[in-house]
Amino acid sequence: MLPLYLLNTLRQLVFLRTLTVATYLAAMLTAVLVLEWHLPLPALLGICLLLLLYNGLTLWRIKLSRGGVAVTRGEIARQLAVDIVGHGLWLFFLGGATNPFTAWFLLPLTIAAASLPGRFTWALTALTIACYSTLLIWYQPLPISEQALAQAFFFHTLGMWLAFVGAALIVAGLVARIGRQLRDREHALAEARESGLRQQQILGLAIQAAGAAHRLGTPLATLTVLVDELLQDHAAQPALVADLTIMQQQLLACRKELDRLRTEHTAVPSQAADSAMAALLDDWRVVRPSAQVDFHRLGQGEPPLLILPFALRQALMNLLDNAADASPAWQGLTLDWSAERIWIQVEDSGPGFDGRASETLAGQGLGMGVVLAVSAIERAGGHLAWLARSGGGTCARIGLPAATI
Repeated sequence: MLPLYLLNTLRQLVFLRTLTVATYLAAMLTAVLVLEWHLPLPALLGICLLLLLYNGLTLWRIKLSRGGVAVTRGEIARQLAVDIVGHGLWLFFLGGATNPFTAWFLLPLTIAAASLPGRFTWALTALTIACYSTLLIWYQPLPISEQALAQAFFFHTLGMWLAFVGAALIVAGLVARIGRQLRDREHALAEARESGLRQQQILGLAIQAAGAAHRLGTPLATLTVLVDELLQDHAAQPALVADLTIMQQQLLACRKELDRLRTEHTAVPSQAADSAMAALLDDWRVVRPSAQVDFHRLGQGEPPLLILPFALRQALMNLLDNAADASPAWQGLTLDWSAERIWIQVEDSGPGFDGRASETLAGQGLGMGVVLAVSAIERAGGHLAWLARSGGGTCARIGLPAATI
């Protein structure tokens, strides 16, 4: 996050330097063509050319950063130092400290104070004070003719106004943008901390689940044997056989889930998205035989391949469980896709919510199943959003990038 923030600051400095050089050129043209002052144009144009060349080097440096060469705070400080020295040289040939555009010395300092640590800010402050102090005693006076001396005070006042307005607009624009980037950075760090805490919680649950899977294997095997024996002993009792058959299916579903948990990190074969969702729905119906699910396939053409690792598979089942708990009479499962993404919607006709829910609902009392679902979907490169259905109820919309699945 920090290199990206500094890279954005570097881009802003390129823009500010370009704007400064344009202002220099506009002031010089006004002085020569309108006021007919005899300025040392070779020196002034040379300073502008050097600043533009440095801007070119900075753009090349920005291009390098895309290849992995991160921008540092020291580079930002060096960029600001070049701007301070360049402005001081330009003022040297135009009246030194008497020039109203000395106010522009504050622009690099404002940016430094907003984006750099104290050691860099104080070093740049010392450089600015040194430049300004030097210009008090060593400079070339403005080449104003005796006839124009009567207008000198007016021009000085006008220049102060222009410098103040320009500096105020630039400070307001750039510093507000830097402040927004800092707030975005803090928000990203807060999200990263929250994600880290959630991952720690999930890791603890995963350790407990692994232990439970190991301990439950033997009891499930024993129950399976007993149910098989009961089916053989009571084959003449249809009602009991029906109940025992359901128990047998439930035990088989439990053993399958335990097997998937044990082999979570092994390669999972890919399937067509509609076939994968239909198979998942069949497995879910075993443990929720009373569920009333409407499965709709909206995508056109050949469905993309979908890989359902254990975590993502369990996430979808958790969402289906929540839908069945909210509205036992009806649940909806919709599959759609495009060339870039796959969308899966799990809907219910329950009480729903007030429309203010969002992706953050996972941590606001909807149960550990939703927390695990959010984490699994994010690890798969996807996104989970909560929407209110127009006819009442809730819609959990999952988007998965086709490139990662």
